[in-house]
Amino acid sequence: MHLDPVILVITIVLFFSMLMAYVAMRVKLPIVVAYILTGIVIGPSGFAVIEDHDLVTRIGEIGVIMLLFFVGMEVSIPRLMQGWKVAFVGTNIQIIISVVACVGLALIFDMSWQQGVLYGFIISLSSTAVVLRMLQDSGELELPMGQSALGVLLVQDMAIIPMMIILSMLGSGDDISVSGIAVQVAGGVAILLFVFWLMRSNRFHIPEALLGSYEHRMMLGLLLCLGSASLTGWLGLSPALGAFLAGVLLASSDQSKWVHEHLGPVQVIFMAMFFLSVGMLVEIEVLLAHWQLVLGATLLVFMFNAGTNVFVMKALGEDWESSLITAGLLSQIGEFSFLLAAVGMHVALINEAQHSMTVLVIALTLMLSPLWLSIIKRFARMRGVI
Repeated sequence: MHLDPVILVITIVLFFSMLMAYVAMRVKLPIVVAYILTGIVIGPSGFAVIEDHDLVTRIGEIGVIMLLFFVGMEVSIPRLMQGWKVAFVGTNIQIIISVVACVGLALIFDMSWQQGVLYGFIISLSSTAVVLRMLQDSGELELPMGQSALGVLLVQDMAIIPMMIILSMLGSGDDISVSGIAVQVAGGVAILLFVFWLMRSNRFHIPEALLGSYEHRMMLGLLLCLGSASLTGWLGLSPALGAFLAGVLLASSDQSKWVHEHLGPVQVIFMAMFFLSVGMLVEIEVLLAHWQLVLGATLLVFMFNAGTNVFVMKALGEDWESSLITAGLLSQIGEFSFLLAAVGMHVALINEAQHSMTVLVIALTLMLSPLWLSIIKRFARMRGVI
């Protein structure tokens, strides 16, 4: 009997995933780290089991979308709105500080100020997937600091569009479509108002006829998640934002329980694929050749982001415990920064070598994020903050 190569690849991936998960469990590391390490092992720097990295990345992006969909069903909108100052004002201050600092460093090291803006945008975005997974694993999503972190992440996700527009203007000088920007803004406002109206009027209801069988419910749940993501993506907004709003709408209609039950296992698979794709981006050869620079940059990012977020949180009236933990959670560079780095290379702000180094630092911050958070918590305990 002929052995399908795809079956062999899936078997190898599952084997290493289970092995790394066991190791992570034994040393008390989050499962996220196990998936990233699996990606390194099966990626180009390892055994090269999977050659089509773009395919894995695209599948992994569905995992991020589904994660936001599930979070939308768990989040408390009233409590989230109570933290609007931290989410909106704090995020914008943090982005400005990051850009100013990176522009200053760029000028010191004989780089252009446009490159400084690019790197400022890149380091200002945190990872929605990693942070929410850590909050879910620790059971802290419902705590005030978890809600604050969630609010910041959502605003950062919305900031990706103006960031891409600015980078396009700074780089190749391509004409920016005013009509396209108008569609994005108008569409985003319309979707938010429509969801708010449905929640306030209690008009959102799924007919019982569509909830008949297990298959119906699973397909309907996927349609709600990916359909809403497709709508916001079509408008030029973050697909994850649309999935989040769909989850919020489901939660307001008290029909989120069956979605959790039917789509939970599917979400686990797609999220694992996302973290596998991150691990596959780690180029061991580049890391070994420039390990001092890469590790130094990674540590600098952690320290700068943590310090900036602590400063912003305290300035906005948060207590020390919430400020420190939230800063630790948001210290890594996010998955949307891969997109910004790609845009930067496309518009000739950075070259291919700089892009490779940037991607490596982003991947390392994602992989080391749980370890960094544990260091922050230990420091806080030593100081008697928590």
